[in-house]
Formats: sequence, structure tokens, C-alpha cells
Amino acid sequence: MFEHLKEIRNYEGLTQKEVANILGVARSTYAGWESGKDIIPFPKLIIFANYFKVSLDYLVGNTLNIEYVNSTGEIDLKTVANNLKQFREDFNITQTKLAKTLKCSQPSIVKYESGEHLITTTYALEFSKQYNYSLDKLVGRKK
Repeated sequence: MFEHLKEIRNYEGLTQKEVANILGVARSTYAGWESGKDIIPFPKLIIFANYFKVSLDYLVGNTLNIEYVNSTGEIDLKTVANNLKQFREDFNITQTKLAKTLKCSQPSIVKYESGEHLITTTYALEFSKQYNYSLDKLVGRKK
């Protein structure tokens, strides 16, 4: 799922340890993300994308376009919350229906839409896949 992590790391000539240091994790943790054994947390995925100036959608295989997307590097919970809620309202999708689609609870959707919690990588990927919605757009990296 995250095969582009390794591709970008190799292209930049970095070791797993060097990328792990950039992300503030142990090499073994990063190795698990790179191999697909574990799912990289959304904040760390965004840090990776910002550091290497690549698209989140490229990293997760949603596009072949590696394009750089301007970003502050910060995750704005309000932006993510507002984009998620706006999408749901634009397409007349209830929180219950969205929760069912993402295989999570409706109270989780409430927390994501209020900015109380950042949507998890798993649910963000499912949202992107089910609704053909850009992860870069979801986090405000592109309009």
C-alpha cells in the first residue's frame, strides 16, 4: 500500500534509519510502514509528504502524479474536519452512512468533523477510495 515510501527514500539516497529520524520514529517502526506490515499514522504520512515534497495521493497509490503540493507542514484539524463535513453535506451523506461506509462508528465521524480527532490513516484511505476523494484535498494541501 505504501510502496512509494521506499521508492522515494531510495531515490533520495537515504537509509531507513535516516528517514526514521526525519519522522521521529525508530528504524524498525519505519521499516514496518515501508514494507506494508504496519499502517503509517496520518500525521507521519503528511510529514513524509511535506519533507519530500510529494503528493499524499501518490504515496498511497491513488495517482501516478508525484506533484509537489505547497504545504505549511502543519496539520490543521479544522481544515480536515471542515473538508470532511463539507463533502458529506455536498453529497447529502449522513454521518451514519459515512460511518457505515468507512466501517467505523458514527461518534467517530462526529469527532473527525468537529476537529476533536484527526481521521485515522485507515479511514482516510477508505474515504479516499470509496468516494474518489483526494487525500491532499482532505488535509488542505490542494484546492
